[in-house]
This record gives sequence, structure tokens and C-alpha cells, in this order.
Amino acid sequence: MRLERIDIAPSPDRPGWTRLTGQVRYDSPQDGKDAEAYWYEFPDEFAGSLTTGGDPWLACLLPVAVEIGEPLVLSRPVDPQMLDFAGDRMAIWHWWNPRHAPVRIEADVETGPRERGARTVSLFSGGVDSFYTALAPRALPIDDLLVIHGAFDLMHASQEAFKRVQAKLQAAADALGKVLIPSATNLLRTRLGTTDLAYMSQGSMMGSVPLALERRYARILIPSSIDLNWMDAWGTHPVTDAMLSTTGTIVAEDGLAARRIEKTAFVARSDVALSALRVCLFTGNENNCMRCEKCLRAAITLETLGVLERAAAFGTARLDLRRVARMPLGDPDVRHYYEELIVFCRERGRDDLAEAVARSLARARRHDPFRPLARRLRKLPVIGAAARWLESRVHDPGVTWHLPQ
Repeated sequence: MRLERIDIAPSPDRPGWTRLTGQVRYDSPQDGKDAEAYWYEFPDEFAGSLTTGGDPWLACLLPVAVEIGEPLVLSRPVDPQMLDFAGDRMAIWHWWNPRHAPVRIEADVETGPRERGARTVSLFSGGVDSFYTALAPRALPIDDLLVIHGAFDLMHASQEAFKRVQAKLQAAADALGKVLIPSATNLLRTRLGTTDLAYMSQGSMMGSVPLALERRYARILIPSSIDLNWMDAWGTHPVTDAMLSTTGTIVAEDGLAARRIEKTAFVARSDVALSALRVCLFTGNENNCMRCEKCLRAAITLETLGVLERAAAFGTARLDLRRVARMPLGDPDVRHYYEELIVFCRERGRDDLAEAVARSLARARRHDPFRPLARRLRKLPVIGAAARWLESRVHDPGVTWHLPQ
């Protein structure tokens, strides 16, 4: 696959925004397409910081090349440090999954002095991790907060929904004395979106967005979504994300040493955070569904701390213990959060919540032997929809959305 060229032009979708586009051609067509446009967009006031180099493209295209097994050829020069790190990133991905074999990279190395930014930016979704990073005291302050339309929980958000999210986060950024930078990208609607996001490429995608503005930044912070108890592969891992660093811009994960409950308790002390806290992966807007395990996990912690009613995005309904007891906890990797949550609730006199969480964990473990069969049934063309509906009803009779496939 080859990055043939890049273009910088006004956004065709957002007046007053500028689009940085990379035209990519593949050796092997997929679904009749042998080329795609990958793009990033920012308000015009930040267009002067857009890079014309190859660094964001090396970041986001490398996992695609590894996934499809094609050499990566870049038409723009790349930072020598990032290029050296690229080999290590691929070696780690291969260690985690032998199917992800390293590929050849062809790119010119950037020579001469590099324009260096001076600011620090943190990715900012409005969730627990990003608010923790924004609020944590530090010697080197964060200047900018970057929210991305088209990334994960905002992938399917309409422009109107994104504007509402942006307004909430703008108010929070103003209160914290930070500059909010809205951005947009189509990366998850390209072949990058078909890669192994969970265990390889999500950090590459997220890190590439601020790297598109690398002329502005000396440091990019990615709020850590895991803690030191996490022992498995992960797509936004502190080791592989740090390898997105260049000679001019450090990329680092922030908050790895704090447990999720500690982060939530810290964030819960801030009225600014509570007024805008959004954690849901499904709604695609400024609200939390209060049905998925991620919403319920945060809500249980906030309820135990006695502040849930102050977190507007969680709604005004009481936390339903029956729904907590039937949370869909199919991912074993997140269960240690709930084991910690049981202890947390009991220590604070909420035995009712602790018991409901314990029942949910027990249900999840009883269902584990049947999960491989359920995954196969969900993929069948005739009965797949019925299998997804039945599975959602088993977890929570009040849930009408389908579980992720």
C-alpha cells in the first residue's frame, strides 16, 4: 500500500474548517476499491499547525499494512525516531498475535532542523480517563484538549450531536482554563476500521490525530484506558503508544498508575467534570445510556460516592439494582474492575450494590462456556439477528439495542 500524496484544502462538510487528506492506494483491492482517502479536519484557526510530513500517516497506516500484509510506501518524509520505533511496534504486535507479521516500510527520512511546537495536548472525550488527565496536578501543564468526531464513542455521532458534545466539553475546558480543539476524521471508516482495533491499532488511530498538528505540540498525552493490573495485549498500550513519539513531539500515556475506581473518585470531586461526564460507547451524543456495562460501572461508583445525581449525563432515574445484577460482562478483561468495585461498595456501606455486582459477575462466569457458540450464531445470516436479540434479553430484559458483534 502506498501513500501517494497529501492535500490541504477547505473542508467540504464543515464551513470554517480545513481538511488534511492522504490519498492511499492498495496493492490488493477490497470490495472493488483499490484506493481510499484518509482525512483529518480542524477549525481554520489551527490550520497553520498542520504537518506536511509523513508522521501521522506512518502512525495510522502501519497497522493497516500489517493487517493486510502489504509493504507500506510513504511519499512524505518521516521522523527518524518514529521510523526506528515502527519496527519495534510491529515486533510487539507480532508477539501479541503471530498473525500480525511485520512488513517492509519505504520512506525518506526527514533531514534538517524540525519546527518544534511548545504546547501540551491531551485527548479529551469527556470520560473518566480524560477528565482525570485534565484535572490531575502536574508541573508541566496541559494547554489544549482535543476531542475527535469519528473516534469510537463518537464514530456514529451526527454533526448536530457532536456540536452538543462539543458545547458541553467547551464549557468544561473554559472552566479549566484549557483550549478545546474540536477535530474530525474518517479513519474508522477506512480499512483502518477493519483492523484489530482492540488489540493492535486504536492507539495508532488516536495518536495520529494530534500528530497531524505536530508543529503545535511538544507533548501529546493519551489518557490511559488500562491500569497496572492489565497484563494482556491492548490497542492503546503505554509501550506502543510511546513509540509514536518523534524527535520533536513526545507521545505518552497518562494515568496508568491509577486504578479505575481511584480515577472515578478523583473526578467525582470536580463539579466541572460531573457537569459534562460522558462514558457511553453507544449513544454517540452527550448522554449516557445507563444500560451498557461501561455506563453502569461508572454510575455504581458515583452512586457509592453519593454524587450520581449531580452527574447530569446519567439522567435522573434511580440506579436499578436488577439491571446492575444483569449487566453484560462478556469481556473477561474488564472483570477485575468489578471485583474491585465489590470491595469498594462494601467498604462504603453499600452492600446492596456490592451484592448486585457480585451476582452479575457470577452470571457472566456461568455463561462463559456458551459464548463461543453464541458468537458463531450471531454471524449466521438467518438466525443471527434472533441470536443477538435473545442474548441481549438474557443479560437485561430492558435493553433493546444489540450487543456488539
